Amino acid sequence: MYKLENIKSIHLEITTKCQAKCPMCPRRIQGSRLMPFFELTEITLEEYKQWIPVSVLENLDTLLLCGNLGDAIVATDTLEIIQYSRTINPEMKISFHTNGSARTPQWWEELAKTKTSVTFGIDGLKDTHALYRVSTDFDKIIENATAFIKSGGHAVWSMLVFEHNEHQIDACRKLSEQLGFTEFNLKHTTRFKNDFLNVLDEQGKTIHTIRPSKKSKEMFIKIEEATKIGKPKIHCKSVEWKQIYISATGNVAPCCWLDLEWRTPNDPGRNNYLDIIGQFPNLKNQSLESIFNNGYFDKIKDTWDHDPLNECARQCGVFDRLREQYEKV
Repeated sequence: MYKLENIKSIHLEITTKCQAKCPMCPRRIQGSRLMPFFELTEITLEEYKQWIPVSVLENLDTLLLCGNLGDAIVATDTLEIIQYSRTINPEMKISFHTNGSARTPQWWEELAKTKTSVTFGIDGLKDTHALYRVSTDFDKIIENATAFIKSGGHAVWSMLVFEHNEHQIDACRKLSEQLGFTEFNLKHTTRFKNDFLNVLDEQGKTIHTIRPSKKSKEMFIKIEEATKIGKPKIHCKSVEWKQIYISATGNVAPCCWLDLEWRTPNDPGRNNYLDIIGQFPNLKNQSLESIFNNGYFDKIKDTWDHDPLNECARQCGVFDRLREQYEKV
């Protein structure tokens, strides 16, 4: 598939922790209690140094601190890890996505000095934002983003579009320009399975209901139709980007989609992966070099020509182009 010395990008899940309760996040059941099949953890600076050799860091073009489950601003050593990475590789692009509703303005000012690009998930104005980003504070997010921008930080406003905030797109774009965001992006989610989703509290009671945008509905229908066609040809973005994924628990995979250990034991994608690949390589018991040398990545690639992994087919098959067509506008 590729060799360790050819890796140019690492997608790092620095933590599985997050203070938000977004109803479509896989951490929680519709914003309610936490899912029981993952570990609340984070990567320390010392673990980071042990897991990722200096020779690998020196060779990177990009370092993305996101992941499947957590938010980088919650982890204790995020700033220190970024600062350390900068001393090893001053030129690579470092970035992460965040809800932005944590840390002090002073922390954000220090982050700006590291030349890190930050994408803030801000889904509307003060009256609508927290309908999806439950337990986040719109005013605090704007305060933190402003501190970051004024200190020279590169900030992107990314807005998830729903029925309840579609009417605010222009106002959000205008505010982003006034505050100094360098980009404004829209995203129409494919995570709706029905025409609505009830947002639940910790006791499982409905707080309110959210509904998809018009484009989300169109996109979901087209993707579901495409998945019925059969196993598609795989266009692997990890190969194209020369990227690997490292989870907060130490698992290594080509991409975040194949970090499947945290999913429920009856998850079809997880079981399909284990039936064929049979392992979740982990940096707590082997090195990056040994994971590459034992043929793990090649074993995944070997499935693509005849019967690709279910998750590969869904995320990087030909119908992936449909997702790109609708998801971002």
